[in-house]
Amino acid sequence: MRQRTLKRRGRGRERRLWELCCLLNIMRYQKVLMLAFALLLVNLKRSNGTDGFETDRGVGAELESVLNIPLSKPTLVHLLSNATKKIVVNISDSTTVGVTAQAQTQFQNVTISLLKVLHLSSSYSGSSAGLVVPLKQGAVQAHFYITSAENVTACVTAVPYSAHDPVPGACNLEFHLENDPNLHLRDTFYETVTQFAPANLGAERDADPPACDVEMGTKSRWRLTYDLYQYFLPENDLSEQSLFEGVVKMTSVQDVEKHGTKIAVLTSGEKTLLFGNSYTDIGGIYSLIVRDPLLNTSAAYIPVSTYSCSQSSESPHYCYRYGQVSTQIFFSLLGIYGLFICFAGHRFLEAEFLFIGFLLFGFLSFVLLKRFSQISAHLCLIFTAVVGLLGGAVLALCRCRFGATIFLVLLAGLAFGFLLSAVIFFTPLVNVKVFRSEPLFWVCFVSMALVLPVILLSFTKALNILSCAVLGSYAGICLVGAFLPTSLVYILLDVVRRAVEPSYSRAIIPVPFQTTDYVLVASWALLAAGGVASQCFLTRNKPPFSQCPYESWREKRDACSERSPLLGPEEHVDVLS
Repeated sequence: MRQRTLKRRGRGRERRLWELCCLLNIMRYQKVLMLAFALLLVNLKRSNGTDGFETDRGVGAELESVLNIPLSKPTLVHLLSNATKKIVVNISDSTTVGVTAQAQTQFQNVTISLLKVLHLSSSYSGSSAGLVVPLKQGAVQAHFYITSAENVTACVTAVPYSAHDPVPGACNLEFHLENDPNLHLRDTFYETVTQFAPANLGAERDADPPACDVEMGTKSRWRLTYDLYQYFLPENDLSEQSLFEGVVKMTSVQDVEKHGTKIAVLTSGEKTLLFGNSYTDIGGIYSLIVRDPLLNTSAAYIPVSTYSCSQSSESPHYCYRYGQVSTQIFFSLLGIYGLFICFAGHRFLEAEFLFIGFLLFGFLSFVLLKRFSQISAHLCLIFTAVVGLLGGAVLALCRCRFGATIFLVLLAGLAFGFLLSAVIFFTPLVNVKVFRSEPLFWVCFVSMALVLPVILLSFTKALNILSCAVLGSYAGICLVGAFLPTSLVYILLDVVRRAVEPSYSRAIIPVPFQTTDYVLVASWALLAAGGVASQCFLTRNKPPFSQCPYESWREKRDACSERSPLLGPEEHVDVLS
């Protein structure tokens, strides 16, 4: 019994020792877990303290990869959501003192930064984002960071510049970057506003750059000049690939000069603010080149793209909506009726003057409503249609009741001359500085509109047939423009914008003529020529203008009065013979 009791006591001691060891192990693991939890809290606090930027790090918060890209060669980079990618560029040329780094996307915003931790003074966010990366003495690499809040593909490029080249945006006093090479773009319904920071003269590595506003001589940045270029993307192509191909053509100075169209030239003494025309649904890329005329050097700002429509990544298909349904219905009916007038307007004069009256009164009512009221576009279109129909009915009744051939043909000629004047000012002539003056522009516009009807007024039939053919065929072109993007609809729209918005006179108006536009111009010419031939054929062997319906009805009424003979002259028989 004693031996059994000793064995039981020994087993109890072993069990207590084993429990004590387990308890010590658990306490040890608790300390490790508590330490790991504390380190995790510290890391979370550090990751949230980003100097004014509130970012949602997400799952890929600590992901960082390094990517080497070649100098001056655009590279497509795939960015993961909330992941930071370090871009490294090897510099082999000792004359390179810095690079301008840029990242381009179609809709989404990306952030490009000099530092891994984002600071307001060293980072920039946008669909077209860039910054200046200066190099230290002896450095053979330049690096910067890019990140995005969502998965996106960006076109990343690093362009070098030397000590003799001007530095884009190095005299920045308006934006948060110390050196801001970005073009700040803002779209309105009428115009596209471009703003930029002035450039400065270049300097060697680690050398202080020249002061921006100490002196204004030829040894300061005031000798620099700026050229604004624009490149239009293909019509009806809003794909990401098309945008990236356009960005490649507008990156370096040589590419911009080769592919872009110069639309403005500024000196350092002028405002760094430019206004351009907004072409909805037609993509465009703006690029600015700063030139040093003394050293014959130049550098390019970061190109920026716009579609003049919603560029939200959540609803990118908004740009594919070429017009509202009401607008499409309006121009469809107007285009079909206009084509009828193009081919048979002079044969059916009442129908023609209904069309002419609709154009004149509808245009005036639309301009007055948009200029002096704040009604919506749909209501404005409805009022325009109603007033246009009433005005057209008045002219058609004038034709039916009074004839008034000369007066009505003069109105048709004025509408024709108005369109011809709009075509003339749709050319680069409108960008001449003298036409920025509103009174001078409208005096010249009205004078050109009056020239044609005054010259051809003595040839009323020819003037009327030409007016029907040209105006009716242009209405048919507007029908196509309601469904496909084309710049021809802006022939009249630019005049409407200038009449509605007085500040539109400061806008630079380049014309994005592309394949679709050339096809439509040829179609317009063929339709007008066919309309002239058709009207001449329908009215052959007839008087220049048919008698008005009221005069014809009165003659028939007078011919059937009580005093008129029962037998006509051909039925009268002389009974005495």
